[in-house]
Amino acid sequence: MNSKNKKPDSLKTKKGFLRRDFLKLISFAGFSTLLPGRVSGKEDYRNDKNVPKQYIQNRDVPGFHIRSANPFLGVDMGNWGLAVGGMVKKPIGLGYEDLFGFKMVSQISRLKCVECWSAKAEWEGFEFSELVEKVQPEPSAKFVYIQSADSYYESFLVEELLRPRVLFVLKMNGKSLSKDHGYPLRLIAPFKYGYKNIKYITSIKFLNTRKRNYWSNSGPYSVDGTIQPGIDHPLDFKKKPLPINGGEVFHFFDKRPPV
Repeated sequence: MNSKNKKPDSLKTKKGFLRRDFLKLISFAGFSTLLPGRVSGKEDYRNDKNVPKQYIQNRDVPGFHIRSANPFLGVDMGNWGLAVGGMVKKPIGLGYEDLFGFKMVSQISRLKCVECWSAKAEWEGFEFSELVEKVQPEPSAKFVYIQSADSYYESFLVEELLRPRVLFVLKMNGKSLSKDHGYPLRLIAPFKYGYKNIKYITSIKFLNTRKRNYWSNSGPYSVDGTIQPGIDHPLDFKKKPLPINGGEVFHFFDKRPPV
């Protein structure tokens, strides 16, 4: 090959990552899990009540409450990429624009919090099958481990993420995700409690054993996180109590998807 036409290894394409960038991204994702006291290289305010206002943090916003395990400034898009690997034949690294090359799907669904409220939004993104097709997981890789830019992490069965109405989301209510809601990429699995719906996703790994999730290690919640029968207080119904059957939450005034 003529050296004039050869691209330097460090050059990034507009839509994706070269191999060197992907390996750096994988290395950072693995190393960051060894540093529980750090949140993406920033100060750790998890045990500090005096969190600076510019940090994403818990607050009750009308229509859709904001919840964050780790106060967080938001993703630095200059260093962001999605690494998809583990026990797969073709590990990949994707840039933000690459994600819009997948088939986009939109749906209206609720996010149900363990705090007994739920909120509804229109979500737009791609299905997990798009990633499965690209990376070709090994047959023994039955589990998925997802990491985020704010040191959060979650785990799932592969079959759970392949269920209908599970989306890797890029847009909310017709607009790009905000920092509060997980920009640039989050998960929406409507049959799981809100804590399973991880935000700021940076890494997706296919594994043959299941890892625990953030709240099963740090708090009282289960690894499974499937919504149980009980009572919901929907924010779009003045938080009045309504019964739920378990699984994805639909109230009498919600439009159900076609069967």
